[in-house]
Amino acid sequence: MKLILVLTIAIPIVLMEGAWVFRDARKRGDKYYWVWGIFASLNTSNLFIYLLITRLILKHNKEKL
Repeated sequence: MKLILVLTIAIPIVLMEGAWVFRDARKRGDKYYWVWGIFASLNTSNLFIYLLITRLILKHNKEKL
């Protein structure tokens, strides 16, 4: 019973997270936006990896140019 409750809560959260990353990557013009969406759907820690790369590393590299 507890497993069903956890899955009922966790699955929509993970799917919404993947959809948000997919839309955000597509809006930002990333070439492989669909890969980011799949990557974010695998687990929640990948959201932090996506935000770190797109918000800090790529933004910092664009400012240098």
